[in-house]
Amino acid sequence: MTPGRWDERIARAQKLSATYPFAAEILRFYERVGGAQKQVYLRVLSACGEAMVRRPAGTLRGELDLTVLLPELRGLLGVVERHAPARLAATARELSTRGSEAWVELLTKWWTHPESGAASPEDGSPSAETRFCARAFLEPYAQYLAEHTEPPVIEVTPSVCPLCGARPQLGVLRPEGDGARRSLVCSLCATEWNYGRILCPACGEASETHLAIYIAEEMPHVRVEACDTCHVYMKTVDLAKNGLAVPVVDEIAAVPLDLWAHEKGYSKLQPNLLGM
Repeated sequence: MTPGRWDERIARAQKLSATYPFAAEILRFYERVGGAQKQVYLRVLSACGEAMVRRPAGTLRGELDLTVLLPELRGLLGVVERHAPARLAATARELSTRGSEAWVELLTKWWTHPESGAASPEDGSPSAETRFCARAFLEPYAQYLAEHTEPPVIEVTPSVCPLCGARPQLGVLRPEGDGARRSLVCSLCATEWNYGRILCPACGEASETHLAIYIAEEMPHVRVEACDTCHVYMKTVDLAKNGLAVPVVDEIAAVPLDLWAHEKGYSKLQPNLLGM
């Protein structure tokens, strides 16, 4: 990802917020957060340069240079405080009052332990709002590292990111020959890797009779791919139907599909940055 890709995401969020009123509020918020994330990315790029680095597969989370990152944290928290819903804004305001030692502890914990499950006061897990702030801040760093990593050799088709081990956020269909090739996009570092068309990334189910596809009229280029074996779903963006789509943004905008899937009893493989 180059800095211009953040501009591409922001511009797409602006366009979709005007096109789909049902998603306008969350897209306007995403637009603001994307602008703050771009500043984090630019700082890392300036400090670390353009050199490609060879990293063994699955080891990207072994790096975390908070001395480069921390000066941008207060700026991102300020954006969240000004533009987020009340509960999230309050969390950002509280986090901004903490010292750097507390920030290091929070960010290191989130970076080294992928998100899983809901917050639990009993075990001291951070709230959903705190996890949002950590993820929003560290995503640009992860995406910088992925962009500047020499592509690893992949001998098998992994269901998690071959660079950082995070779960996929969404699928993408790209035109290829007379059909389309499916890939998965990492929820953290945005790495994209090829994956089978008829294969559940959650449980490995490969029978078409157990894999269902649902499309809404509002956004025909985005679809739910659901598994009736493990009852998990994710959304896939079909670039053959809309070549102007920016997958990570269009996935966020397709709110009706998430609502439909949850009503039918499916759980999302990986919630997106905005928690949907």
